[in-house]
Amino acid sequence: MNIDQLRQQFPDEKSCRQFIENARWPNGRICAHCGHDVSYLIKGNSKRPDRYECNKCNRQFTVTTKTPLHCTKLKLWKWLEAMYLIVSSSKGISSVVLSRWIGVTQPTAWKMGHAIRKMMDPSQSDAGLLTGVVELDEMYVGGSPSPQDGQKKKRGKGTSKQ
Repeated sequence: MNIDQLRQQFPDEKSCRQFIENARWPNGRICAHCGHDVSYLIKGNSKRPDRYECNKCNRQFTVTTKTPLHCTKLKLWKWLEAMYLIVSSSKGISSVVLSRWIGVTQPTAWKMGHAIRKMMDPSQSDAGLLTGVVELDEMYVGGSPSPQDGQKKKRGKGTSKQ
């Protein structure tokens, strides 16, 4: 997927919000405050779209409540675009480059990058750590070998590193 295909998939703010709702609440809406699963949509002239009220605690919430996206003044499209760029970059992305690509200031891009990385932290989500069979590519951990007394040390599979 490229940026053009991403833009076609999310042409407006409503489709972005619907995507985030489906990702956050795959089994139905849950109150961000008390965890109750019965709530209703608040209709009327409101500045906040898709606002819900919990049937148990009577508190209002949206899909962004208690997330790094809460109270953001940026469009959700900017957040999804930043998420796409951060996840699809193989070596990471700097806040300067991110700000240039999505059209925000560098401090805003820096805060967005940290918020997105926080959302990707497995300890912050309900999903928890990986379970079952997990496959990884092999990797050798350690610094580059330093030659001592003119002898070269083995690299790669010839080492005794774990």
